[in-house]
Amino acid sequence: MSNLDNLVAEILQQAQKEANRILTKTKVENLEFIENENKKIQREVDILEQKSKEEAISLKERIISNANLKSRDMVLQAKEEFVDRVLEKALERLKNIDKDSYLDFIENTLKTLNVSKDTEIILTQKMKDTLGNEVFGYKVSDDVVESGCNIKDGNLIYNNEFSNLLEFNKEDLEREILKKIFG
Repeated sequence: MSNLDNLVAEILQQAQKEANRILTKTKVENLEFIENENKKIQREVDILEQKSKEEAISLKERIISNANLKSRDMVLQAKEEFVDRVLEKALERLKNIDKDSYLDFIENTLKTLNVSKDTEIILTQKMKDTLGNEVFGYKVSDDVVESGCNIKDGNLIYNNEFSNLLEFNKEDLEREILKKIFG
């Protein structure tokens, strides 16, 4: 039986060596597998971190851009409101111009138009009361305007009311006002 014991012992010893070899090989393969998986995970983490950084930078740029647009819009709106107030004050001053300035305005208006002798001038009520029934040889109409004057030549009416003139020239006036005020 000792041969048999020796044989069993030898088989057990070889089995133990084989088991150790397999176990060592498995441990090495397992370590390599874990190392490879860790590398893959780290690459994915790095990619996600990079994407997160890029998204954060993009988000920051969008927020700054939106803030700049809102700021610009607020400035433009404030400037527009300022220009509107200036034009309103200008209209109020024009509505209250003195007689000589008013006559100069009418005279200059008539010079730019080619009107007939039958032309009527439509004045403000205040200037109609002040100037009477004739201005520069033209009949003063029974109609009145709020400001400025209108020139009626037959069926054609030239609208020279100050509010309409300001509205018609608003873009040019806005540029001029902004240029003078804000440089």
